[in-house]
Amino acid sequence: MYIKVLLFLIFIAIVHLFISSRSNNQKLNIIALIWSIIILILNSGILLLYNRSNNFQIFNENYWLIEAFNLNWGNILLTIDGLSLFFISLSILLVPICLIMSWKAINNFKKEFLISLFFILILLIGVFTIMDIIGFYILFEAILIPMFLVIGIWGSREEKIKAAFYFFFYTLIGSLLMLLSIFKLYSLIGTTNYFNIITIDLPSNLQFWMFLGFFASLSVKIPMIPFHIWLPQAHVEAPVAGSVLLAGILLKLGGYGFLRFGFPLFPVASYYFSPFIIILSLIAIVYASFTTCRQTDIKRLIAYSSVSHMGLVTLAIFCHSKEGVIASIIMMIAHGLVSSGLFMSSAVLYVRHHSRAIKYFRGLTVTMPIFSLITLILVLANIGFPLTLNFIAEFLSILAAFCYSKITGILACLGALMSTVYALYFYNRVYFGELSSHLLKSREMLEFEFQAFLPLVLLTIFLGLFPNLILQFIIPSSLINISL
Repeated sequence: MYIKVLLFLIFIAIVHLFISSRSNNQKLNIIALIWSIIILILNSGILLLYNRSNNFQIFNENYWLIEAFNLNWGNILLTIDGLSLFFISLSILLVPICLIMSWKAINNFKKEFLISLFFILILLIGVFTIMDIIGFYILFEAILIPMFLVIGIWGSREEKIKAAFYFFFYTLIGSLLMLLSIFKLYSLIGTTNYFNIITIDLPSNLQFWMFLGFFASLSVKIPMIPFHIWLPQAHVEAPVAGSVLLAGILLKLGGYGFLRFGFPLFPVASYYFSPFIIILSLIAIVYASFTTCRQTDIKRLIAYSSVSHMGLVTLAIFCHSKEGVIASIIMMIAHGLVSSGLFMSSAVLYVRHHSRAIKYFRGLTVTMPIFSLITLILVLANIGFPLTLNFIAEFLSILAAFCYSKITGILACLGALMSTVYALYFYNRVYFGELSSHLLKSREMLEFEFQAFLPLVLLTIFLGLFPNLILQFIIPSSLINISL
């Protein structure tokens, strides 16, 4: 019933926007924001009720399960569990934030832009709940279409069309191999239902090839090096809502896919290829950190830091430990909050000064003290400062890395150290020092901008102080098929 109500409300919001006049952008903004807040309140209420019920079902000591809601529409099974619950909530949270940040930034084709955001939300809820692998593939790829439009039509710079095609074709071509793996699974088993497939032990040689098909698609979406080329370009050219959705939730589809399908469907192949994937993850952590240090564009710097943090996610996943799986989920949630805030921070500066060049800025604490404080909190969270959710995630990730191998743990620590270097250099260069003469008229952040940042900052600190609010949902879950 929960999923049905959510999807129904989003559908009503789309219809309401569709029949509204396109001549009044202010009215369209208000309609979209009201519906997004209603959906957010409903989802928050369900989370509180679910938390109070403590409806945990532990099947056995080797597997984890928290299953809250099941909905069967004909042959389509949608399930909310401890793995998908927070990704859905994060998606719902980011939509009103995107609407607030785009209140004045988007003026052309406003109705189509707002409808595209709600369509993305419908597809995200579907992809995080569907228990059919061909349905997952369809929804996984369908998200490309509205995101392609968001980047290509409402992007902020001249190369937005190129960036949109980068994003579209990289993801589409990588996913074709996953489609072949799904076809092969169907030809062998005769079903694409997740719960039916998980009960069957596939031959090892078939697992290897099918896992590689899924890996090719999911590694592009995260993205892992060397499949990351599309990400910085897409972030730089995307509007603020596009960057927030990309960093906040779309990059998590790859990690979610590995947790949902990689371990349960192909356990032998997952263990077999884990050393190779861990090496790629370490390369991503270290290489992306060093690459981030030499960036001159604020948005590109944040984009490369995302590559480094997503490398930490895949590293934690393929260490094949409880700590690693928990760390990867918390890291994706924390990164969704903090990275979204950092991209919003870059958008605030761009709106005022029409530049994202780091060398252009200096001493912004003088004219924008509140904005500087909020950005400082986000920067500290991004480097895993204690009392933030990112600290919990990075600590558990490095712990899982050391449990796997001391060398792996040391290299993961090197990436964490380099993230501190580039983050503090960036903040010191832009916000401290003597105020540049051309920034004397910089105005403080507006009220609606502050309101957009506030939930991200508060959740990052609150969940960092009380991480058990997340852990009680994701420990344990049998949908993550890991032997203890």
